Amino acid sequence: MVDDHLDFSGKVALVTGGSTGIGRAAALAFAKHGAKVVVGDINDAGADTRRTANPSRRRGPFCAHECC
Repeated sequence: MVDDHLDFSGKVALVTGGSTGIGRAAALAFAKHGAKVVVGDINDAGADTRRTANPSRRRGPFCAHECC
């Protein structure tokens, strides 16, 4: 399966439009595969994406959100 070969550890993904829809799905997928994720969107719902991608601040992926 393709998921077995994806490793974004040590990478940063910048996702524009990451608050909802395909952008949100992409942000969560990058985080799932080890990337640090920055979500930019005009919709403040990106904060929910950040919380979903960061279930624990102690370990796991890092995701930041900026509403612009």
